[in-house]
Amino acid sequence: MNTTTHPLTREEIMAFVDGELSADRAQSFSAHVGECAECSTFAAELRALSSQITAWPAQQIPAGFSARVRSAAMGKSAELVLPSGGALIRRRIPVLGPTLKVASVFAGLVLLFFVTAPNLMRSRMAANEASAVGSLRTLNTAATTYLSSYGHYPLSLRNFGPSASGIPSEEGAGLVDDVFAKGGRKSGYLFTYRSVPAFGTSSRGGYKINADPLEPGKNAHRHFSTNQTGTIFADGFSLDDLRTPEGQTSENLAETGPMIARRAELKVVVEKLDEAREGMDRILSQHKGYIGQLTVSDESGSERTVVASLRVPADRLDACLAELKKLGRVTQESQAGEEVTQQHKDLAARLKNSRNTEERLNGVLQKRSGPVKEILEVEKESARVRGEIEQMEAEQQTLEHRVNFATIDLKLAEEYKAQLSSPAPSVGMQLRNATVNGFRNASESLLGILLFFAEAGPTLLLWLLILLFPARLIWKRYRRQLAAS
Repeated sequence: MNTTTHPLTREEIMAFVDGELSADRAQSFSAHVGECAECSTFAAELRALSSQITAWPAQQIPAGFSARVRSAAMGKSAELVLPSGGALIRRRIPVLGPTLKVASVFAGLVLLFFVTAPNLMRSRMAANEASAVGSLRTLNTAATTYLSSYGHYPLSLRNFGPSASGIPSEEGAGLVDDVFAKGGRKSGYLFTYRSVPAFGTSSRGGYKINADPLEPGKNAHRHFSTNQTGTIFADGFSLDDLRTPEGQTSENLAETGPMIARRAELKVVVEKLDEAREGMDRILSQHKGYIGQLTVSDESGSERTVVASLRVPADRLDACLAELKKLGRVTQESQAGEEVTQQHKDLAARLKNSRNTEERLNGVLQKRSGPVKEILEVEKESARVRGEIEQMEAEQQTLEHRVNFATIDLKLAEEYKAQLSSPAPSVGMQLRNATVNGFRNASESLLGILLFFAEAGPTLLLWLLILLFPARLIWKRYRRQLAAS
């Protein structure tokens, strides 16, 4: 519920029900309730809760009982009739004076506080949790609107808020109020937004939103989260699973049905690869699936293929396989399933323990008692536990995604038609290629000679200098012998 479409927030609606709003604000809200079903429903829930508190049964005091107690407290003898209808009791009560009156009033107030405070606190915590779930649903709707307007999901929570110029844009779409978009705090919860980059050309990315209580145990208990699928998770479990019949919870859901991660492999030979690929995309769109990975091979002298890893909802796997088989002739098919029930339960138990540890560490940090060194160590430990929680949440969502979306390893191969002979190039093309090859060979030969002298020249020069003097002496002796003969 944001202030761009509603004149009041949930906290102000609570104040309106309690009669704490000003006259002008109350009048504007009354006019809005007649037109807005969401505000009217929330106000009715708060009034029903207030009516339940005020309708608690209390035993009626008989007429005249208060007067008899007052007269007995003043030192007079009186007959007291018990509310249970017992026998009459005649007793002289000593004069206690105003002290007894003050103590009685104080004791009654203390008793009333201890009786009503826990119920009021639980009601407030339930209202905060309901507000957090409503805010997550609002953000999911806003993210979908942002995607349809700009082609991608927002990069941060600020992109949901209004822009500085007042004109909706990618930096500020104006889908939620400015206070919520900048601070991320509402109804005792801290909202954090993280975008997920796109994977592949057919993916638009995603996001994850966490809603964590600012003071666990005081203003709320549960941690909520959501993603681009629109599912709301409470402490890592879907709210739809938590609303199962007969009081089932997410901890014993595995007992009613195992969690199976299904995988299938299919190889199909088709006549025309382009038409088969269009049919694959159409089948994925009909079954709300997507492409996880895609590889296309179109080399000359070999068959054209498309190798893809497809993700489809698990309940539509059989129907999707049946339609993919119609694309051509099936040459290979296999299916497998991996049960991850126990792995999911272990991960949920570890996640719950880590969250309890984090709550205790946050409680120690709120007290701020002890040396600074110990406080820093507690903060370091809290950061480490928070990292483990985020890692386990990512593993849990990945595991649930494997169960919810089955994998199909598909290979589409076009029927290979070998050619008897390849067409010969023209005479002009052959002359051009021969000329280019000749110049290339000549340049390579010249470059080879230059490289040879550059590499072997210093060595040859050194040996020439070494052998020059003996060769000269031998030549002179040979000349003398020729002259003497």
